[in-house]
Amino acid sequence: MSIPLLFYLILIVAPISIAMHELGHALMAIVLKAHKVEVSIGAGKKLGGISRKGFQLSIYSLYFLGGVVEHEKKHPYKLREIIWISLSGPIMNAIIAFIVYLFYDWIPNNYTSLFLLFNIWLAVVNLIPFKIKEKQTDGYTIFKEIIRRI
Repeated sequence: MSIPLLFYLILIVAPISIAMHELGHALMAIVLKAHKVEVSIGAGKKLGGISRKGFQLSIYSLYFLGGVVEHEKKHPYKLREIIWISLSGPIMNAIIAFIVYLFYDWIPNNYTSLFLLFNIWLAVVNLIPFKIKEKQTDGYTIFKEIIRRI
């Protein structure tokens, strides 16, 4: 991989893909009537954000270091709601990958290919249930909730 492609991956592809992944979770939480949804992209010093009617988006200086969505609902979530919220991030990445794939026919290059492959990777890896320290995948969230309710 060339240096420009590496910077493109770290500074553009990963942050956009992760932000879209987290927004997928947030949109599903809103559809399922969460009264509070907070999306955080990155780590470090807060650069800015927006806030509207129970929705908050915050972007931090190290915007390429991942993201997280926190959401609350007045009544406890049903299992199927947690599953849908958890699946919505990987589904969003799969949709993005499909759209980028369509563009790849018109604009076949390493940059488009990297964007496509990263979104496929993000969708697939997040469906695998595993946890490392306090970070867990969407698949782990689903697995944990199913086990907890059995």
